Amino acid sequence: MTRTTAVAVAALLLASALGYWGVSAYRKAQQHKAVSALVADASQRLETALALETEASAASSPQTVSKLDEHAQEVDRHVMELHDMGGGRNPALVTAADDYLLTVRQILRQQAASHRYRVQVAASETALREHMRAAGRRSGAWIDEAVRMKDRLERNYFDYRVSAEALGRLLAEYPASRRKLVAQLGMPLLGDEAVEDARRRSAATLSRISASVEQARQLAAVR
Repeated sequence: MTRTTAVAVAALLLASALGYWGVSAYRKAQQHKAVSALVADASQRLETALALETEASAASSPQTVSKLDEHAQEVDRHVMELHDMGGGRNPALVTAADDYLLTVRQILRQQAASHRYRVQVAASETALREHMRAAGRRSGAWIDEAVRMKDRLERNYFDYRVSAEALGRLLAEYPASRRKLVAQLGMPLLGDEAVEDARRRSAATLSRISASVEQARQLAAVR
């Protein structure tokens, strides 16, 4: 091999290596950009959803549940889109983003469930209280209906309590998931303080509803 040929081969190999590196860097940057967009949207949706977790939202509505379901479904689509990317050039980033998106999705799902059952608890408690206030002569049929209404309230309250407690656990797990992703992504996400505030408000609402249900139980005690 002549010197000229050797130089040409070396130049070709260098150009090929530089081209490969350039394509690799470009793809990595594009993946980083795509992942950033997915998690930023999920973070924003979580912030919007947790803003609904206030004392005033104790009287939840089907509209609130619908909004929360929409947020959860959109984040679920983000999870599938992330999985379609594969590990790519930065598997650590994809793994951290996957954990974050799954955590946010589960928070939104449990929050929607909590509000859905809260609506049912409110309806069944109101129906039971009205039935007890309407008592004239306590016939057998009236007592049977009171028992059925109380059982319905208990079932709805159980479902609500389970979902509210699950929501609290997921909110407590959020900071660890956020920290792992921030270390990889280098961009701000919904802060731990806002999530902890939502967790405390959710717990306070659960306590208040539990006390109200206990009052309804006492009212419905059939002697």
